Amino acid sequence: MNKRVQAILNDLSRRLNSLPGVFSTPQWGGRAYKVPGPNGNAKKPKLVAFVAMNKAGDAIGVQFKLTRLRAERVIDDHDWISPHSFRTLAPAGWVSAELTGKRQLTVLAKLLAESRALYPTVEMTQADPKERSTGSDAVSRRIDQVMGEMQAEGWRPRGDDDFDR
Repeated sequence: MNKRVQAILNDLSRRLNSLPGVFSTPQWGGRAYKVPGPNGNAKKPKLVAFVAMNKAGDAIGVQFKLTRLRAERVIDDHDWISPHSFRTLAPAGWVSAELTGKRQLTVLAKLLAESRALYPTVEMTQADPKERSTGSDAVSRRIDQVMGEMQAEGWRPRGDDDFDR
């Protein structure tokens, strides 16, 4: 993979992960960006976008959903965006984009925000560390306390968003 494509991929990953509630997982030979499903259920997430390199390594493929009418307009406006190749997904508003430059990423970032907006945002409230503890021993309670303090200071677990292989 060349440096230009790697830079685009890193920027795209950063932008997707900055959308409200979005998390990513390695899946289907690429990376799936998801939001929790109904009522904040993380076990049944909804797919916002799927990102994967093309076989030549010179472009990034991104599949995402828009409203059906918006998808039709976007496909007409941009030659690098096409209907999704799966015949059941394209009529529902799913599209495929092939990124090869930074200019495309600027347009795509706005479209991905529209895609994210299709799913309701569930506000997750942080419980008091004393209430969160599920362990009954002192070690579990101490771990919960330390983790709660670290998260309150802005710490979060490291993600696998760098795509280094």
